[in-house]
Amino acid sequence: MTGLAGPVPHDAVVFDCDGTLVDTETSWNSAYRTLFDHYEVPLDPRARTRLVGLQLRELGHALADLLGHPAAPETLGRRVYELVRGDVGSGVTALPGAVELVTALHGTRPLAVATNTPAEIVADYLDGIGIRAAFDVVVDCVTAGAPKPSPVPYLRACGALGVTPGRAVAVEDSANGVVAARAAGMYVIGVPSHPEVVLHADLRAGTLLDPPVWRTLGLPAPAPVPA
Repeated sequence: MTGLAGPVPHDAVVFDCDGTLVDTETSWNSAYRTLFDHYEVPLDPRARTRLVGLQLRELGHALADLLGHPAAPETLGRRVYELVRGDVGSGVTALPGAVELVTALHGTRPLAVATNTPAEIVADYLDGIGIRAAFDVVVDCVTAGAPKPSPVPYLRACGALGVTPGRAVAVEDSANGVVAARAAGMYVIGVPSHPEVVLHADLRAGTLLDPPVWRTLGLPAPAPVPA
């Protein structure tokens, strides 16, 4: 745990989705395995880490490189999205503290999601863990017109909420997301979804249940989880 543990300006909170609010690892891993098996290419952990936090165009090109360019990058990226969406019902769970934190914040200030994942998939995710209604705005890379690490998704989310980015907090799990939020001028809470990912955030935490995360957002620390 590093960073400040006292309240910071928090007129609004903007969350990333995949790897921050929902554990989509099972769905994405299943999709990647299906795609890589189809082309008879092994998927090693280092290659899997390379795919974290990418939007469609970047993802398609990364997949094309890893698979030896068997199809157009856009085709490969869209195929993965189709496989993920087909597995949402069975492969998505809330990450520790996500439901608790969003529920505690709901009604105290505007909340948004800014993500590189298509909005229709995000809606399925948030419905699946029961917190979709807590969010005022969902901005994906299509809505924004540019993906993270561009700051545009965060700037659009703050604009839609009517808040100044300098008085908003971003919650992220990926390096691209942290770069985007910091470039937008936001305070960033980083909760990495992979141990190998290093996040240069203002506050870094292990999970969204960590008390400093709540104190930073001006909330009382959550009750300890029973052992």
